[in-house]
Amino acid sequence: MLIGIEATRANKLAKTGVEWYAWHIIQELKALTAGDGNSWILYSNKPLTGGLEKLPENWYEVRLKWPLPFGWTQIPFSYEMQRHKIDVLWMPGSTLPRIFPPKTVVTVHDIGFHRLPRLYKKRQIHIHERAMKEIAKKAARIISVSEFSGREMSEAYGIDSSKIAIAYNGIDHEIYKLHKDGDAVEERLRRYRVNQPYFLAIGRLEAKKNIAMLVKAFTQFKVRRGVGDPFKLVLIGPQGFGYEDIKHEIANSSVKSDILELGYVPEADKPYLIAGAYAFIHPAFYEGFGIPPIEAMACGTPVLSSNAASLPEILGEAALYFSPEEPEQLIGMMDKVAQEPETRTTLSAAGLEMAKRYTWKSAAEKILPVLTKW
Repeated sequence: MLIGIEATRANKLAKTGVEWYAWHIIQELKALTAGDGNSWILYSNKPLTGGLEKLPENWYEVRLKWPLPFGWTQIPFSYEMQRHKIDVLWMPGSTLPRIFPPKTVVTVHDIGFHRLPRLYKKRQIHIHERAMKEIAKKAARIISVSEFSGREMSEAYGIDSSKIAIAYNGIDHEIYKLHKDGDAVEERLRRYRVNQPYFLAIGRLEAKKNIAMLVKAFTQFKVRRGVGDPFKLVLIGPQGFGYEDIKHEIANSSVKSDILELGYVPEADKPYLIAGAYAFIHPAFYEGFGIPPIEAMACGTPVLSSNAASLPEILGEAALYFSPEEPEQLIGMMDKVAQEPETRTTLSAAGLEMAKRYTWKSAAEKILPVLTKW
């Protein structure tokens, strides 16, 4: 068979969730399929880089140049699908080109835009809804990253559950691991001007991630502990929809000098900042999977998570949970880990074990038959 993969996301230099997902799965599929009798094509708008360009003998690159920052999927990629037929196409992001083969597989990461539209721009909702309805109707198979997301899609769009395959995400265990080199952690903390102890959150600074509530809870946590409390709150991630509310909450916080925004941080630095954290907090309103808390667990950092959407399924008993609507619950958990060393030790050990379940190899092993067995 001739199997194609849309690789523009995986080929981006500054990657976030979906881009890293695509990159890791492609790399693992290469290892699993060398000499498997199929031919694999990576389609991109620029030369492949970052390891994607290292292709096994049965893997090929097709570059479709396009001068505009938008429209690549719908115009040159669609034209390529019409001009050169392939047997199977995999789209790692939740979209379809205009023209695609009958055996097209799409990964849908979540449908938060449908369940919680207040957390998205109206234009985003329109685009995602239109794409999701087309996927539900026309994609041959859909890959979901959790049982929760699979059920959500089936219920919201009437998709037959037999059409949905579940393949949990993984994490990069080569970099997200227990870091015993204290000097390396200290060097990163100095570089980013971060002082311990601190709570850490990673993710786009947007309404969906519930960062405004986290800032509010942290402020009350500090006020109740009194003058001289050393704890900081460190936020990693680019600004997104709803950032104005987060900015307002920080500006009006009585402890704003203890709240640090680091913006986008390269992947190589994040594990050290996670390792140095007192606890990792994930307050999201909605997640299809939730990679950052698993990465934190792999580094041995205790995790406090909202109990929303897929998070209890993915994190199991290795996290402490709070309602994303209840800052008081989060404050209580921050107090608990600040005052009880044994709680941190227990969470750290449980998290290390939980993180072992999630590898990109196992994810690719689940995805491979979805693409090759028809």
